This record gives sequence, C-alpha cells and structure tokens, in this order.
Amino acid sequence: MPQVEIKNLTKIYQGLKGDKIKALNHINLKIKDKAYNTLLGPSGCGKTSLLKIITGLIKPTSGKVLFNKKDVTKKSPQDRDIGFVFQHFATFPHLDVWHNVSYGPVIRGRSAEEISEIVNRNLELVGLAQRANAMPDELSGGMRQRLGLARALASQSKLLLLDEPLSALDAKIGTYIRYELRRIVKKYKLTAIHVTHNQDEAMTISDNIILMKKGQIVQTGSPADLYDKPKTIFAANFMGKCSFFKAKKLTDHLAEYQGVKIKVKQKIKDKEVILGVRPEKVHLSRKLNKKLIFGKIEIINYLGYLFEYRINVQGNIVKAYKRFKEKDIKQRYKVGDLVSFWFYPEDILVYKAPKDLDKELSLE
Repeated sequence: MPQVEIKNLTKIYQGLKGDKIKALNHINLKIKDKAYNTLLGPSGCGKTSLLKIITGLIKPTSGKVLFNKKDVTKKSPQDRDIGFVFQHFATFPHLDVWHNVSYGPVIRGRSAEEISEIVNRNLELVGLAQRANAMPDELSGGMRQRLGLARALASQSKLLLLDEPLSALDAKIGTYIRYELRRIVKKYKLTAIHVTHNQDEAMTISDNIILMKKGQIVQTGSPADLYDKPKTIFAANFMGKCSFFKAKKLTDHLAEYQGVKIKVKQKIKDKEVILGVRPEKVHLSRKLNKKLIFGKIEIINYLGYLFEYRINVQGNIVKAYKRFKEKDIKQRYKVGDLVSFWFYPEDILVYKAPKDLDKELSLE
C-alpha cells in the first residue's frame, strides 16, 4: 500500500491573457493509509489539480509527490500502480463494456477464470451486468461513468483515485454506489482519494476529509471534526448549514447581539466576533422574550423528516430545524409568525470577526 505524501506542492497555470493562475499554493499533506480520503471544496479550489498531480497526469510547478517516501513526481501514471476514475468518461471506444473492464486484470496477468470473476463482479456492482456486450457509445452518460468506475475497481490497485465519480449518476444509484465504494475500500483495505464538491457525499463516505479553498487546505479531519469543530467561518458554512451573528465581547464567555446577551462555552478572545449556530441547535419559542433574539418567519421548507424555518432578524436570515409529529400539526409555525429563539452555550461556534464576512463566506 503506497504511503502518499505531498510536500510543498504548487501548481501555476498560464491564463489565456498571459496571466498566471495559482491553482495550488504550497500544499503539504499526508494521505491516511487504508482510509477513505475526500478532497472537498467548491469548484476551482484546486482539488482536481491536486488529484491529477498525484496520478501523474499533470506535473506540479514545484514540490514533490512521494509514494512510500520515494519521489514519484516525474513518474508516468502507468508506473504508479493506481486505479483512476475520471470525472469525464475515459473508455476504450473500440471495446465493449466487458472488455473495457477486463483491461486492468489482463495487463496484470490474471488467469482467464480470475478475469471473468473480477469483471462480472464489478459489472454487477455498478448495475451494468446486462450491458456487458454494449459498446460505450451505446450507453448513457451515467452508464459510461459507471463503466469507468467498474474498470478502476477491476484494476485491483491498492490506491484508488476518483475524480467526481458520482457526478453523472442519478441520486438513487449514486447513493447506492457511494456506500458500495466505501464497503469495497474497507473490505480490501484500499486507500481512496475521492474528489467531490458535494458535502453530503463527503460526510457519508469519508474517514478523512481534506477541505480546500483557493488552492490551500483549510482543515482536515473526520466528518464529525469538520462539522462539529470547524476552524474557520468558511469551514462552518461549507460543511452543512450555519447561521452567523456579528457580536461584541462583554466577558470571556458572554457576547452581545442586538442588545441580547448570549452565553458561550468557548472563550472569547476578540472584541468583535462572529457567532455561528447550526440550524438543528436553534430552539424556537412563540413567546417574544426580550432576553431572546426574535424575528419573523419568511420561508418554510418541508424536508420530509423535519421543517426548515428561515427567520428574518433585521435583515439577517437565521435557519432553524424543527420536527413535528402528525398530532402536533396545529402547533406548527406559519409564514409571518414572530418567534423567539435561543441556543445552548456549548452549541455556539466563536470566530474572530473578519473585515469582510461576505468574502469569508464566498465559495469563489
């Protein structure tokens, strides 16, 4: 199993107008072995460039890629012993589905019996067993994406690299393959590096998430770490929904927002701070208590298992989740209702107030 390490990696592209675009900016990273690692971030953050450098498809401007402490930066992809699934379909157009998937086992010298077992198992996994004799141009986009996935899995490489492998799939089969991918990686003790911009996908499939923004790593850790303990406002906003409040410090554990005092567990270090609260941590009340923040419900989204309320607090939109049983239908809130809300001190995230909050929250 290759131990993957990135050292001081930078990638600069030449723009159409002669300008330089820094896709990666001095990246240092150790990939967790035998784990499902996800490169997560908005479009243009550098995650696909990083993955392609690890595969050898593109070369970095500076820095190194190490496999088992050996420099492989200049090695070609075929010399790195990896399985790779492209975001855009990469198939052999002159071979049918079965022979596309058999390519990896064949060049590895597997026996005919092993090849048949490997191919049939992976075609069954991705739902293409009935299309084994079809040519790639006879398949839909989603089917060709599944074909690429089956071919990578059939290579039986210990390092599996996936660039948005589920992006072209419909939601149902995408969710199914998401769990199957994780099961396979854990069963065969593979190391996976999976690129996605989908937070839900990253949360459900990952052992380790590497969150990126503008060519840099913002935070790494387990899904629980990034959701419960985001280190930055960007991380808190990108990893699920979060509402933010510009507040002033009163004491080490007390802040003020629009005249309302808010207790926090985390120590407040700065005079001006941003408080962040997840929607499931916001508790609603019909009583308009002066000691609580209040606002008007503008939008109600029914999510099946709960209601999402969007509350206007003097122009600031606060999101809150609430569940209701069928018997409590009369107690549900309506658009236009005035409500108060509160949260427990341990559920509040505290950040130093940036010069420009909108820029901090931006996905660009």
